[in-house]
Amino acid sequence: MIIFPAIDIYGGKAVRLRGGKFDDITVYGDPLDIAKRFEDAGAKWLHVVDLNGAEGSGNNFSVIEKIASVTSLKVQSGGGLRDKFRIRNLLMSGAERAVLGTVCAENPDVAGEMISEFGTESIVCGLDLKDGRVAVRGWKETSALTPSELGGKLCSAGAKYFLFTDVSRDGMLGGANVLATAELQDKLGACVIASGGVKDMSDIIALKDRNLYGAIIGKAYYEKKIDIEEAIEYVRS
Repeated sequence: MIIFPAIDIYGGKAVRLRGGKFDDITVYGDPLDIAKRFEDAGAKWLHVVDLNGAEGSGNNFSVIEKIASVTSLKVQSGGGLRDKFRIRNLLMSGAERAVLGTVCAENPDVAGEMISEFGTESIVCGLDLKDGRVAVRGWKETSALTPSELGGKLCSAGAKYFLFTDVSRDGMLGGANVLATAELQDKLGACVIASGGVKDMSDIIALKDRNLYGAIIGKAYYEKKIDIEEAIEYVRS
């Protein structure tokens, strides 16, 4: 299993939102400094959420470019990537993978075109769970599809990697939705990254036991509930 330490960026700063709400935000500092700490802890990948992109107020590609050029971390990033132009610019900034969200739910055929153009290894499809359905547009709305229904369509279009986030658990330190994430990976037969709610090493152990492809660690790190180095060493053992 791969550990993906997370940095949410808003206005060039590392932040965390509680439950995806922009009016409940905590600032943690300089994204590059934090990325270097993750690198020193042994991380190979970094998960970046561009919150400005998600809410349609610009982007943080310049910050991502700096992280990719200064560290050895492979960056996967999402937030507002709804057309080929933005995806291309993100990848040109140095990101290894682009995480698609809203476009996957609203137009799976277009998402399939993006997978075809940029390659299976460069695209991660986001499946964000909210009230039993896939959340879109910065988690402000929901689609008519469940994560497994949408995931099946995207697998048929060539998707290999998925990011599954339980919105109700994101930033809450209430524990990962291990069962739902594992069931989704089993149904899709694809690589699923667990996101939202990871609170401590017990979640990492449970996710690894279910053979998940990866796990996002965000607030648990910032609130000193989990040691990134310990988590990375555990999943490698």
